[in-house]
Amino acid sequence: MSEERTVKLARSMMRTYAARLHKEQCGVCAICKLPLDMTIKGEGVLDHDHDTGRIRGVVHRSCNAAEGKVANAAGQWGAKSTRYSDIIAFVKKLLDYWNGPQKKFIYPYHKTEDEKRQIRNVRSRKNRASARAKRILAAREAGSKDTDD
Repeated sequence: MSEERTVKLARSMMRTYAARLHKEQCGVCAICKLPLDMTIKGEGVLDHDHDTGRIRGVVHRSCNAAEGKVANAAGQWGAKSTRYSDIIAFVKKLLDYWNGPQKKFIYPYHKTEDEKRQIRNVRSRKNRASARAKRILAAREAGSKDTDD
């Protein structure tokens, strides 16, 4: 079994190759799988592996930026290595952790939706009371000015 030969893409062929990949990907981004409109300038970009230089697919510019930020953050803080193999292993472990069982206790500073609603209601009542007090004071001041003249 022979290894696939790699070929460096000429810069002049980037748009043509991106269009071909776009068609092979059925018009969707290789990352998010949402429609990718190649008629919008700069919308679709070629994503590549920074270790090997090999092109992975055509993606939204924003997805490409997100992929880079995730790889950098995971590499620097989680995997402690910027090699994709180390980052992939870390991200898989992170996904397992996120999908794993949770404890019965809730973090002390976390607010449930009901607690958030109660806080909003208290703030609204205070704001309405303050606004009402200001209106009453303004009305009293306006009344006392009329009697002073």
